[in-house]
Amino acid sequence: MLVKIIDHKGKQRYINAAFVKSLTAKGDAQTDIEVSGWAVKVRVDMTPDAVAEILNAAMPLSLDTVLAESEQEQQQQTGSNAATIAIIG
Repeated sequence: MLVKIIDHKGKQRYINAAFVKSLTAKGDAQTDIEVSGWAVKVRVDMTPDAVAEILNAAMPLSLDTVLAESEQEQQQQTGSNAATIAIIG
């Protein structure tokens, strides 16, 4: 789900498409991308429609699937931690 973008200054950045909060048009051909957890917005030399198309292509077909996988991984880690504690204790 990581998307490589190049900001308006030429700096490469990788954004997790699932954490994009908003796209705001700035002029005719620039867009500010607001990412959850980032202090600043990233400005790119693309229209909001073009950015949205790229972000949408990077998103999984179902967020429910992603959330279920995340929950399963967390449960496995919890079980692993409990097993470690049981062995040590």
